[in-house]
Amino acid sequence: MISLDNYSKDNVYQKSLQAADQGVEDNPKLLYLGIDNSSYKQQIKDYPSRLTQKPDGKHLVSGIKADQTFSPYPILGQLPEIDQQGLEFLHQDIKEACVCVGSFEDQEFKVKWLGRNALSNDEFWSGTKIIPIINLVSRLNSKSPKDDLDKCTIRGTDQAGNQRDIPVCDLITDVISYDYNTASSNCLGAMLKRFAPQMDLENWLKQITGNDSLIFRGRYGEKPFIEYPQLFGSTTKSIILTADPEPPQWESNTISAYDLNRMISMVGWHNYIPEACQLPGVKWDSLESIIRAMGNDPARLIDLAIKELGLLNVIDSTVIISKLGNGVTSIRNRTEAVYVALVKLVKPSLDDALKPAKLITFSMALRGAKVLEPRDCNREAVELDARIATEVTEILRRAVMGELV
Repeated sequence: MISLDNYSKDNVYQKSLQAADQGVEDNPKLLYLGIDNSSYKQQIKDYPSRLTQKPDGKHLVSGIKADQTFSPYPILGQLPEIDQQGLEFLHQDIKEACVCVGSFEDQEFKVKWLGRNALSNDEFWSGTKIIPIINLVSRLNSKSPKDDLDKCTIRGTDQAGNQRDIPVCDLITDVISYDYNTASSNCLGAMLKRFAPQMDLENWLKQITGNDSLIFRGRYGEKPFIEYPQLFGSTTKSIILTADPEPPQWESNTISAYDLNRMISMVGWHNYIPEACQLPGVKWDSLESIIRAMGNDPARLIDLAIKELGLLNVIDSTVIISKLGNGVTSIRNRTEAVYVALVKLVKPSLDDALKPAKLITFSMALRGAKVLEPRDCNREAVELDARIATEVTEILRRAVMGELV
Protein backbone atom coordinates (compact mmCIF):
# COMPACT_ATOMS: atom_id res chain seq x y z
CA MET A 1 0.00 0.00 0.00
CA ILE A 2 1.16 3.57 -0.65
CA SER A 3 2.80 5.57 2.04
CA LEU A 4 2.24 9.29 2.01
CA ASP A 5 5.95 9.77 1.34
CA ASN A 6 5.90 8.43 -2.22
CA TYR A 7 2.44 9.63 -3.30
CA SER A 8 2.23 12.70 -5.46
CA LYS A 9 -0.92 13.93 -7.16
CA ASP A 10 1.22 15.45 -9.93
CA ASN A 11 2.82 12.06 -10.59
CA VAL A 12 -0.61 10.43 -10.74
CA TYR A 13 -1.71 13.04 -13.28
CA GLN A 14 1.37 12.51 -15.46
CA LYS A 15 0.84 8.73 -15.41
CA SER A 16 -2.86 9.19 -16.17
CA LEU A 17 -1.98 11.53 -19.04
CA GLN A 18 0.18 8.82 -20.59
CA ALA A 19 -2.56 6.22 -20.07
CA ALA A 20 -5.20 8.55 -21.58
CA ASP A 21 -3.12 9.27 -24.68
CA GLN A 22 -4.75 8.34 -28.01
CA GLY A 23 -8.20 9.03 -26.58
CA VAL A 24 -10.54 11.10 -28.77
CA GLU A 25 -13.30 13.59 -28.03
CA ASP A 26 -16.21 11.14 -28.09
CA ASN A 27 -14.25 8.21 -26.68
CA PRO A 28 -11.89 9.18 -23.84
CA LYS A 29 -9.63 6.22 -23.15
CA LEU A 30 -9.89 5.93 -19.35
CA LEU A 31 -13.58 6.80 -19.20
CA TYR A 32 -14.30 3.99 -21.69
CA LEU A 33 -11.70 1.48 -20.47
CA GLY A 34 -14.37 -1.23 -20.21
CA ILE A 35 -15.39 -3.84 -17.66
CA ASP A 36 -13.46 -6.61 -19.45
CA ASN A 37 -10.25 -4.99 -18.19
CA SER A 38 -11.48 -4.89 -14.59
CA SER A 39 -10.28 -7.06 -11.71
CA TYR A 40 -13.83 -6.78 -10.36
CA LYS A 41 -15.78 -8.17 -13.32
CA GLN A 42 -16.24 -11.59 -11.66
CA GLN A 43 -17.27 -9.96 -8.36
CA ILE A 44 -20.23 -7.93 -9.68
CA LYS A 45 -22.65 -10.75 -8.82
CA ASP A 46 -21.58 -10.36 -5.16
CA TYR A 47 -22.11 -6.58 -4.99
CA PRO A 48 -25.68 -6.71 -3.63
CA SER A 49 -24.79 -9.00 -0.71
CA ARG A 50 -21.69 -6.90 0.04
CA LEU A 51 -23.93 -3.84 0.34
CA THR A 52 -25.80 -5.48 3.21
CA GLN A 53 -22.60 -5.76 5.30
CA LYS A 54 -22.51 -3.52 8.38
CA PRO A 55 -19.93 -3.04 11.15
CA ASP A 56 -20.44 -5.23 14.21
CA GLY A 57 -18.21 -3.04 16.38
CA LYS A 58 -15.88 -5.94 17.14
CA HIS A 59 -14.40 -7.44 13.96
CA LEU A 60 -15.53 -4.65 11.63
CA VAL A 61 -15.76 -0.93 12.42
CA SER A 62 -16.30 2.24 10.39
CA GLY A 63 -13.10 3.41 8.72
CA ILE A 64 -14.31 7.00 8.64
CA LYS A 65 -15.18 8.25 12.11
CA ALA A 66 -18.34 10.35 12.37
CA ASP A 67 -17.87 13.61 14.26
CA GLN A 68 -20.43 16.29 15.15
CA THR A 69 -20.50 17.47 11.51
CA PHE A 70 -22.13 14.17 10.44
CA SER A 71 -25.90 13.80 10.54
CA PRO A 72 -28.51 11.12 9.80
CA TYR A 73 -29.24 10.50 6.11
CA PRO A 74 -31.86 13.06 4.98
CA ILE A 75 -35.48 12.00 4.63
CA LEU A 76 -37.18 12.15 1.21
CA GLY A 77 -37.40 15.69 -0.11
CA GLN A 78 -34.97 17.13 2.43
CA LEU A 79 -31.94 19.02 1.14
CA PRO A 80 -28.96 18.18 3.35
CA GLU A 81 -26.41 20.69 4.55
CA ILE A 82 -23.47 20.56 2.17
CA ASP A 83 -20.00 21.69 3.25
CA GLN A 84 -19.14 23.85 0.23
CA GLN A 85 -15.53 24.20 1.38
CA GLY A 86 -15.06 20.46 1.78
CA LEU A 87 -13.66 19.80 -1.70
CA GLU A 88 -11.12 22.62 -2.02
CA PHE A 89 -8.44 19.99 -2.68
CA LEU A 90 -9.96 19.18 -6.08
CA HIS A 91 -8.34 20.68 -9.19
CA GLN A 92 -10.10 23.71 -10.71
CA ASP A 93 -11.00 21.68 -13.83
CA ILE A 94 -13.58 19.92 -11.63
CA LYS A 95 -16.36 22.48 -11.97
CA GLU A 96 -19.10 20.76 -9.95
CA ALA A 97 -18.71 18.05 -7.36
CA CYS A 98 -20.62 16.42 -4.53
CA VAL A 99 -19.19 13.73 -2.25
CA CYS A 100 -21.11 11.97 0.51
CA VAL A 101 -19.18 10.12 3.21
CA GLY A 102 -20.87 7.38 5.24
CA SER A 103 -20.12 6.23 8.76
CA PHE A 104 -21.78 3.97 11.33
CA GLU A 105 -22.05 5.31 14.85
CA ASP A 106 -23.54 2.79 17.30
CA GLN A 107 -25.38 1.03 14.46
CA GLU A 108 -26.81 4.33 13.16
CA PHE A 109 -25.67 5.32 9.67
CA LYS A 110 -24.59 8.95 9.44
CA VAL A 111 -23.33 10.99 6.53
CA LYS A 112 -21.49 14.17 5.65
CA TRP A 113 -21.99 15.99 2.35
CA LEU A 114 -19.11 17.86 0.72
CA GLY A 115 -19.53 20.04 -2.34
CA ARG A 116 -18.21 22.40 -4.95
CA ASN A 117 -21.08 24.13 -6.76
CA ALA A 118 -22.97 21.00 -5.71
CA LEU A 119 -26.41 22.56 -6.27
CA SER A 120 -25.64 24.25 -9.60
CA ASN A 121 -28.05 22.89 -12.20
CA ASP A 122 -26.53 22.06 -15.57
CA GLU A 123 -26.06 19.29 -18.13
CA PHE A 124 -24.64 16.04 -16.73
CA TRP A 125 -24.76 14.16 -20.00
CA SER A 126 -25.32 10.39 -19.74
CA GLY A 127 -24.71 10.47 -15.99
CA THR A 128 -28.44 11.19 -15.64
CA LYS A 129 -29.46 7.86 -17.24
CA ILE A 130 -29.48 6.24 -13.79
CA ILE A 131 -32.57 8.33 -12.89
CA PRO A 132 -35.15 6.77 -15.28
CA ILE A 133 -33.77 3.34 -14.35
CA ILE A 134 -34.38 4.01 -10.64
CA ASN A 135 -37.77 5.55 -11.42
CA LEU A 136 -38.79 2.39 -13.30
CA VAL A 137 -38.06 0.26 -10.22
CA SER A 138 -39.95 2.67 -7.98
CA ARG A 139 -43.00 2.54 -10.29
CA LEU A 140 -42.78 -1.24 -10.68
CA ASN A 141 -42.53 -2.04 -6.96
CA SER A 142 -45.09 0.60 -5.94
CA LYS A 143 -47.64 -0.93 -8.31
CA SER A 144 -46.66 -4.60 -8.00
CA PRO A 145 -44.48 -5.32 -4.93
CA LYS A 146 -44.27 -9.05 -5.75
CA ASP A 147 -42.61 -8.48 -9.13
CA ASP A 148 -38.81 -8.51 -9.17
CA LEU A 149 -37.15 -6.45 -11.91
CA ASP A 150 -35.01 -9.51 -12.74
CA LYS A 151 -38.13 -11.35 -13.90
CA CYS A 152 -39.65 -8.53 -15.97
CA THR A 153 -39.47 -7.85 -19.70
CA ILE A 154 -40.09 -4.80 -21.85
CA ARG A 155 -42.40 -5.34 -24.80
CA GLY A 156 -43.31 -3.24 -27.80
CA THR A 157 -42.57 -2.29 -31.39
CA ASP A 158 -39.05 -1.03 -32.03
CA GLN A 159 -38.02 1.70 -34.50
CA ALA A 160 -37.63 -0.91 -37.26
CA GLY A 161 -41.21 -2.14 -36.75
CA ASN A 162 -40.24 -5.42 -35.04
CA GLN A 163 -42.14 -6.77 -32.02
CA ARG A 164 -39.71 -7.08 -29.10
CA ASP A 165 -39.87 -8.82 -25.69
CA ILE A 166 -36.57 -8.36 -23.86
CA PRO A 167 -35.52 -8.86 -20.21
CA VAL A 168 -35.37 -5.45 -18.51
CA CYS A 169 -32.03 -6.28 -16.89
CA ASP A 170 -30.43 -6.86 -20.29
CA LEU A 171 -31.64 -3.46 -21.46
CA ILE A 172 -30.48 -1.67 -18.31
CA THR A 173 -27.07 -3.33 -18.55
CA ASP A 174 -26.89 -2.15 -22.18
CA VAL A 175 -27.64 1.43 -21.05
CA ILE A 176 -24.75 1.28 -18.57
CA SER A 177 -22.19 -0.81 -20.47
CA TYR A 178 -22.55 0.70 -23.98
CA ASP A 179 -22.18 -2.86 -25.30
CA TYR A 180 -25.00 -2.40 -27.86
CA ASN A 181 -26.27 -5.97 -27.35
CA THR A 182 -29.80 -4.80 -28.15
CA ALA A 183 -29.55 -1.11 -29.02
CA SER A 184 -27.60 2.07 -28.24
CA SER A 185 -27.41 3.37 -24.69
CA ASN A 186 -28.95 6.68 -25.82
CA CYS A 187 -32.10 5.26 -27.43
CA LEU A 188 -32.60 2.82 -24.53
CA GLY A 189 -32.15 5.69 -22.05
CA ALA A 190 -34.84 7.67 -23.89
CA MET A 191 -37.15 4.63 -23.92
CA LEU A 192 -36.92 4.22 -20.14
CA LYS A 193 -38.18 7.81 -19.79
CA ARG A 194 -41.39 6.90 -21.66
CA PHE A 195 -43.08 5.16 -18.71
CA ALA A 196 -44.21 8.49 -17.28
CA PRO A 197 -45.11 11.96 -18.53
CA GLN A 198 -41.95 14.07 -18.43
CA MET A 199 -43.34 16.37 -15.72
CA ASP A 200 -44.24 13.37 -13.53
CA LEU A 201 -40.68 12.07 -13.75
CA GLU A 202 -39.26 15.52 -13.02
CA ASN A 203 -41.55 16.05 -10.01
CA TRP A 204 -40.73 12.57 -8.68
CA LEU A 205 -37.04 13.49 -8.76
CA LYS A 206 -37.67 16.83 -7.04
CA GLN A 207 -39.68 15.11 -4.29
CA ILE A 208 -36.74 12.81 -3.60
CA THR A 209 -33.78 15.19 -3.71
CA GLY A 210 -35.48 18.41 -2.60
CA ASN A 211 -33.93 20.35 -5.49
CA ASP A 212 -36.99 22.26 -6.71
CA SER A 213 -35.20 24.10 -9.52
CA LEU A 214 -34.01 21.09 -11.54
CA ILE A 215 -35.37 20.23 -15.02
CA PHE A 216 -35.52 16.60 -16.12
CA ARG A 217 -37.37 16.51 -19.43
CA GLY A 218 -34.56 15.82 -21.88
CA ARG A 219 -33.64 12.82 -23.98
CA TYR A 220 -30.22 11.57 -25.08
CA GLY A 221 -29.92 12.64 -28.71
CA GLU A 222 -31.77 9.64 -30.18
CA LYS A 223 -35.37 8.47 -30.52
CA PRO A 224 -36.59 5.91 -27.95
CA PHE A 225 -35.81 2.30 -28.94
CA ILE A 226 -39.51 1.49 -28.33
CA GLU A 227 -41.75 4.57 -28.41
CA TYR A 228 -44.61 2.93 -26.45
CA PRO A 229 -43.01 0.27 -24.23
CA GLN A 230 -44.86 -2.01 -21.80
CA LEU A 231 -43.34 -3.55 -18.67
CA PHE A 232 -44.47 -7.16 -18.25
CA GLY A 233 -44.05 -9.05 -14.96
CA SER A 234 -43.60 -12.82 -15.24
CA THR A 235 -44.40 -13.40 -11.55
CA THR A 236 -47.86 -11.83 -11.77
CA LYS A 237 -48.10 -12.58 -15.53
CA SER A 238 -49.44 -9.10 -16.18
CA ILE A 239 -48.60 -5.81 -17.86
CA ILE A 240 -47.55 -3.67 -14.91
CA LEU A 241 -46.59 -0.41 -16.60
CA THR A 242 -47.43 1.14 -19.95
CA ALA A 243 -45.97 4.12 -21.75
CA ASP A 244 -47.35 7.62 -21.41
CA PRO A 245 -49.89 7.75 -24.30
CA GLU A 246 -48.96 11.36 -25.09
CA PRO A 247 -45.85 11.99 -27.23
CA PRO A 248 -43.18 13.55 -25.00
CA GLN A 249 -42.43 17.27 -25.11
CA TRP A 250 -38.68 16.91 -24.80
CA GLU A 251 -36.83 19.73 -23.06
CA SER A 252 -33.50 19.49 -21.21
CA ASN A 253 -31.86 17.54 -18.39
CA THR A 254 -30.59 20.32 -16.13
CA ILE A 255 -29.77 18.92 -12.70
CA SER A 256 -27.02 19.12 -10.08
CA ALA A 257 -24.09 17.01 -8.90
CA TYR A 258 -25.96 16.71 -5.61
CA ASP A 259 -29.03 15.18 -7.32
CA LEU A 260 -26.95 12.45 -8.96
CA ASN A 261 -25.00 11.79 -5.78
CA ARG A 262 -28.21 11.57 -3.76
CA MET A 263 -29.69 9.05 -6.21
CA ILE A 264 -26.70 6.71 -6.41
CA SER A 265 -26.24 6.84 -2.62
CA MET A 266 -29.88 5.82 -2.11
CA VAL A 267 -29.30 2.81 -4.36
CA GLY A 268 -26.07 1.66 -2.72
CA TRP A 269 -27.00 2.49 0.88
CA HIS A 270 -30.60 1.20 0.76
CA ASN A 271 -29.89 -1.23 3.61
CA TYR A 272 -28.13 1.41 5.72
CA ILE A 273 -30.80 4.13 5.72
CA PRO A 274 -34.25 4.20 7.42
CA GLU A 275 -37.42 3.64 5.41
CA ALA A 276 -38.29 7.37 5.48
CA CYS A 277 -35.07 7.99 3.54
CA GLN A 278 -35.34 5.13 1.05
CA LEU A 279 -36.38 5.36 -2.59
CA PRO A 280 -40.21 5.30 -2.59
CA GLY A 281 -41.74 1.87 -2.99
CA VAL A 282 -38.47 0.21 -3.94
CA LYS A 283 -37.73 -3.41 -2.96
CA TRP A 284 -34.16 -4.59 -2.43
CA ASP A 285 -34.68 -7.53 -4.83
CA SER A 286 -35.24 -5.09 -7.69
CA LEU A 287 -32.45 -2.74 -6.60
CA GLU A 288 -30.04 -5.68 -6.75
CA SER A 289 -30.60 -5.79 -10.52
CA ILE A 290 -29.67 -2.11 -10.87
CA ILE A 291 -26.58 -2.61 -8.71
CA ARG A 292 -25.34 -5.47 -10.87
CA ALA A 293 -26.02 -3.46 -14.03
CA MET A 294 -24.16 -0.43 -12.64
CA GLY A 295 -21.18 -2.66 -11.93
CA ASN A 296 -20.70 -2.79 -15.73
CA ASP A 297 -19.85 0.88 -16.28
CA PRO A 298 -16.93 1.16 -18.76
CA ALA A 299 -15.36 3.91 -16.61
CA ARG A 300 -12.93 2.05 -14.34
CA LEU A 301 -11.65 5.12 -12.50
CA ILE A 302 -11.95 3.56 -9.04
CA ASP A 303 -10.17 0.43 -10.34
CA LEU A 304 -7.32 2.64 -11.58
CA ALA A 305 -7.22 4.47 -8.24
CA ILE A 306 -7.12 1.19 -6.28
CA LYS A 307 -4.15 0.00 -8.36
CA GLU A 308 -2.36 3.35 -8.18
CA LEU A 309 -2.70 3.39 -4.38
CA GLY A 310 -1.44 -0.18 -4.04
CA LEU A 311 -4.73 -1.36 -2.54
CA LEU A 312 -5.65 -4.14 -4.96
CA ASN A 313 -4.50 -7.00 -2.72
CA VAL A 314 -5.11 -5.12 0.52
CA ILE A 315 -8.85 -4.43 0.46
CA ASP A 316 -11.73 -6.86 0.12
CA SER A 317 -15.55 -6.99 -0.05
CA THR A 318 -15.28 -4.18 -2.62
CA VAL A 319 -18.24 -2.64 -4.46
CA ILE A 320 -17.92 -0.16 -7.35
CA ILE A 321 -21.11 1.01 -9.03
CA SER A 322 -20.90 3.98 -11.37
CA LYS A 323 -22.12 5.87 -14.43
CA LEU A 324 -20.07 7.94 -16.83
CA GLY A 325 -21.07 10.87 -19.01
CA ASN A 326 -19.16 12.97 -21.52
CA GLY A 327 -19.47 15.27 -24.50
CA VAL A 328 -18.30 18.39 -26.29
CA THR A 329 -20.70 21.28 -25.79
CA SER A 330 -21.24 24.04 -28.33
CA ILE A 331 -23.31 25.93 -25.73
CA ARG A 332 -20.47 26.22 -23.22
CA ASN A 333 -17.70 25.75 -25.83
CA ARG A 334 -15.70 23.12 -23.97
CA THR A 335 -15.15 19.40 -23.46
CA GLU A 336 -16.88 17.89 -20.40
CA ALA A 337 -16.80 14.61 -18.50
CA VAL A 338 -19.01 13.25 -15.71
CA TYR A 339 -18.41 10.47 -13.19
CA VAL A 340 -21.02 9.30 -10.67
CA ALA A 341 -20.01 6.47 -8.32
CA LEU A 342 -20.60 4.69 -5.03
CA VAL A 343 -17.77 2.78 -3.40
CA LYS A 344 -17.71 0.38 -0.48
CA LEU A 345 -14.66 -1.56 0.68
CA VAL A 346 -13.20 -3.29 3.72
CA LYS A 347 -9.62 -2.61 4.74
CA PRO A 348 -8.20 -5.24 7.12
CA SER A 349 -5.70 -4.19 9.76
CA LEU A 350 -2.34 -5.22 8.31
CA ASP A 351 -0.17 -4.45 11.33
CA ASP A 352 -2.27 -6.18 13.98
CA ALA A 353 -4.54 -9.15 13.23
CA LEU A 354 -6.43 -8.52 16.47
CA LYS A 355 -7.50 -5.04 15.38
CA PRO A 356 -10.87 -4.84 13.60
CA ALA A 357 -11.10 -4.33 9.85
CA LYS A 358 -12.47 -1.00 8.63
CA LEU A 359 -15.51 -0.50 6.40
CA ILE A 360 -15.17 2.55 4.16
CA THR A 361 -17.99 3.84 1.97
CA PHE A 362 -18.64 7.05 0.03
CA SER A 363 -20.45 8.27 -3.07
CA MET A 364 -19.66 11.05 -5.52
CA ALA A 365 -20.73 12.96 -8.60
CA LEU A 366 -18.17 15.02 -10.51
CA ARG A 367 -18.31 17.12 -13.65
CA GLY A 368 -15.07 18.35 -15.16
CA ALA A 369 -14.51 20.69 -18.08
CA LYS A 370 -11.54 21.61 -20.26
CA VAL A 371 -11.01 24.19 -22.97
CA LEU A 372 -7.74 24.83 -24.82
CA GLU A 373 -6.86 27.83 -26.98
CA PRO A 374 -6.76 27.20 -29.87
CA ARG A 375 -9.45 24.53 -29.52
CA ASP A 376 -8.37 20.89 -29.83
CA CYS A 377 -11.25 18.66 -28.71
CA ASN A 378 -9.22 15.45 -28.79
CA ARG A 379 -6.47 16.94 -26.61
CA GLU A 380 -9.08 18.44 -24.27
CA ALA A 381 -10.61 14.97 -23.88
CA VAL A 382 -7.21 13.43 -23.08
CA GLU A 383 -6.30 16.05 -20.46
CA LEU A 384 -9.75 15.97 -18.87
CA ASP A 385 -9.75 12.15 -18.82
CA ALA A 386 -6.44 12.19 -16.94
CA ARG A 387 -7.64 14.93 -14.59
CA ILE A 388 -10.86 13.14 -13.58
CA ALA A 389 -8.89 9.91 -12.99
CA THR A 390 -6.39 11.83 -10.83
CA GLU A 391 -9.07 13.51 -8.71
CA VAL A 392 -10.95 10.23 -8.19
CA THR A 393 -7.67 8.72 -6.99
CA GLU A 394 -7.22 11.60 -4.56
CA ILE A 395 -10.77 11.19 -3.22
CA LEU A 396 -10.17 7.46 -2.65
CA ARG A 397 -6.79 8.12 -1.03
CA ARG A 398 -8.31 10.60 1.40
CA ALA A 399 -11.18 8.23 2.21
CA VAL A 400 -8.83 5.32 2.95
CA MET A 401 -6.38 7.49 4.93
CA GLY A 402 -9.18 9.08 6.95
CA GLU A 403 -8.52 12.54 5.47
CA LEU A 404 -11.73 13.12 3.50
CA VAL A 405 -13.53 14.83 6.38
